[in-house]
Amino acid sequence: MKSDLDRLMAERDIDAMVVEGPDGLDSANPDYNYFVGGRHLPGLVLKRRGEPAMLVHGVMERQQAAETGLVLIPRDRWNIREIRNAFPNALDAQVEYRRRMLTDLGMTGRVAFYGSVRAGPHYALLSTLARRMPELEIVAEYEASIIDTARATKDAAEIAEMRRVGRKTAEVVAEVVALIRAGRARDGLLFDTAGVPITIGRVKELIQRELVARNLEGANTIFAQGADAGLPHARGNDAEQLRLGTPIVLDIFPREPGGYYHDMTRTFAIGYAPPELQQVYDHVMGAFTKVVGELEMGAPTRVYQQMVCDYFEALGHPTIGSTYPLEEGFIHSLGHGLGLDVHEDPRMSTLNDQGDILAPGTVVTIEPGLYYPSRGIGVRVEDTYYCTPDGRFESLTDFPKDLVIPVEAA
Repeated sequence: MKSDLDRLMAERDIDAMVVEGPDGLDSANPDYNYFVGGRHLPGLVLKRRGEPAMLVHGVMERQQAAETGLVLIPRDRWNIREIRNAFPNALDAQVEYRRRMLTDLGMTGRVAFYGSVRAGPHYALLSTLARRMPELEIVAEYEASIIDTARATKDAAEIAEMRRVGRKTAEVVAEVVALIRAGRARDGLLFDTAGVPITIGRVKELIQRELVARNLEGANTIFAQGADAGLPHARGNDAEQLRLGTPIVLDIFPREPGGYYHDMTRTFAIGYAPPELQQVYDHVMGAFTKVVGELEMGAPTRVYQQMVCDYFEALGHPTIGSTYPLEEGFIHSLGHGLGLDVHEDPRMSTLNDQGDILAPGTVVTIEPGLYYPSRGIGVRVEDTYYCTPDGRFESLTDFPKDLVIPVEAA
């Protein structure tokens, strides 16, 4: 949580931090959004340990800047025109501008840098700045950074937003189910009541309309059928008509603009489920139910990945717990943290174990799956869970997990 920042800075001996703002208004930059609340606001966040965060902003965005609640510093406090006249080289001018800013704002000692940036120009900026300011020790954390760690636990306001996005997401999925349920089956395919084929592309168009109607962003929704459902990140072929008795994986992860994501997955079969598909689905639901029933505050996240691997292997499925890499069976981690990024800490994995635990305030997905594209089968079920301050695990995904969507014959 943001309230942990000063403690984390002290533990890691960080005197100050700089969070780079976006290159453009639409650039993805979750570390920066963490401070400015997802506002379309170019700028720069600076924070000294034990003091409030500051926002260096432009005059044109002063209204949005005021809404952040940060300490405001006008960007024009340092005359960039004067600096460019004195330093004709663009890099030299930007380094001098930063030198004056950091000096005036007391950014000294060990200073850590964060934010989503263009690697080449930013490397040039920081490496030159380090030479010009030898009194400054530039720190770069590779993983589990201070901001990553703070973002891994959510406060009440963040959870309220995530609950709202979860509710809206369930409403969108309900519209998809309603469209399919209203269809008519003929010759193993699905048509609408006018006899027009219902395709994956048509379903995705519906999803996009329903997202926009609820002020949600989520252009990369997965709606994959058959063998594509057996490839966890296959988006689905828009031209394909929906088929009966075939697994369909719907994985949807929207957010409000600049805000917090929700993530849910359902697997459907239209009309009926063949015995092989039903068995695989039952195995996935068995793994899901087992994990959810054993979630415990303070537990290492890796134990749940191992739990699912052991469970699936006992049922005869290959898993990455024993074989890696793997293309069929259980081939990915059990879940991941969720927030301003779709994938963030804590991690539910044994392949990249950071020692993460299920701390109060963490939000994680639980998404076991089994994938057999060679057999035209893929099944995944996913809900988002919140570890409450008193150690309960609350699902933020309120939607049924029925495999079969019944339809009438044409």
